Amino acid sequence: MIPCRAIGGFAIATALGLVTAGPASAQPAGPLIETTCSYAQIEAALQVEAPEASGRLAERPNAQAKIQELLALPIDQRRQRVKSFMDRNPDVASMIAQKRNTPEGQDKLMTMQRIADTCHNY
Repeated sequence: MIPCRAIGGFAIATALGLVTAGPASAQPAGPLIETTCSYAQIEAALQVEAPEASGRLAERPNAQAKIQELLALPIDQRRQRVKSFMDRNPDVASMIAQKRNTPEGQDKLMTMQRIADTCHNY
């Protein structure tokens, strides 16, 4: 059984458009892991680009706090934090990889890319 904290991490990783390239040991990357936008800018772009996801995030203060904490870090430290989480939770990494390859996962990645591309407008 996967711990609840790991599921929360999965939700956060998914929300951040996390993708892992190659083997599990590869450095994580993704449109929102590498953004230079603030949390407020991401939140505003999310409201426009994905209002349903924005609503779900609004109902999860713990997830909001984790995302704010992650986005406050420099990009290299974000990558390291996500990599450490994935290394400790290989089941979560596997779920993300499986989800990423589905049509729904691809749609989410495209939405996260749009958010990353437009967040500087907010």
